[in-house]
Amino acid sequence: MKVALVTGAYKGLGFEWCRQLGLQGYNVILTARDVLKATDAANQLKALGVTVYPKALDVINETQLKEIASWSTYQFGKIDLIINNAGVNPKDYTDKTRLAKTFYLNELDAHELMRIIHINSIAPLLIVKHVRELLRASDQPMVINISSWLGSITNMTIHGHYGYTGSKSLLNALNKAMANELKEDNIICVNVNPGWVQTDMGGLKATFTTTQAVTNLLQHVVSKISLEDTGKFFNHDGSVHPW
Repeated sequence: MKVALVTGAYKGLGFEWCRQLGLQGYNVILTARDVLKATDAANQLKALGVTVYPKALDVINETQLKEIASWSTYQFGKIDLIINNAGVNPKDYTDKTRLAKTFYLNELDAHELMRIIHINSIAPLLIVKHVRELLRASDQPMVINISSWLGSITNMTIHGHYGYTGSKSLLNALNKAMANELKEDNIICVNVNPGWVQTDMGGLKATFTTTQAVTNLLQHVVSKISLEDTGKFFNHDGSVHPW
C-alpha cells in the first residue's frame, strides 16, 4: 500500500489532499503543528474509512522532522508521496503592523521576511532531506510542493507583498535545484499552482473548492508526470506554468 505524507493538513487544501489520497487507498500521515487538531482531522477521515495517522509537525522544527522520519521508517519503511502544503501568507495576519513588515518597502523587516522564507521556501526541502531514504525505497517516489501563481516572476504584476511572492519564487528555484540532484534517485519533484482556492487564505469567492483543486492536481499532474518532468512548475490543469 502506498504512503503519503501531507503537511499543514488539519483543514483546507491539506485536509482535502488527505481525504482524496486516503480514499484512493493511501496510508496517510496527516501532520499539523497542533497534534490535537491533527487528531480531530484524522478522526473525521477515519469515519470515512481512510487509514490515517495524525502527527505533530512544525515544518521548521528539524527535531520533529527527524522524529517523523524515524517513525515512518519503523511503520512503513517507505514514503511514496509528499505533499508540501504547509505555508503562511502574511496577508492573513490579524496584526496589520506585522503584515506591513512583509508587504511594504518602507516597513520591511528582515526577521519577518526570513520567517516566511523559512516556512514557505526552505522547510519543503528540509522535509525531503530527512525522508530521502524513505522516498528512495518507493517504486515511484514523488514530491509535490504547493506553490502559487504569485511565485511567477514572468506574470508578476502586483507591487509589494514581498514575503509571500518572494518565498514562492524562491521555492520554485530551490525545487528546481533539488529536482536536479534527486533525479539520480528517481525522485520526481515538482511545484504546482492549485489556482484560486476556497480556503481561509483564498476566501469564499475563489474559483475552486478544495475538492475541485485537489481533483485537478491528482488528475492533471500527479497521475501523469514522469521523471522527465521533474523540476517543472505546473498549473492546476497540467500545463506548464511560466516561471
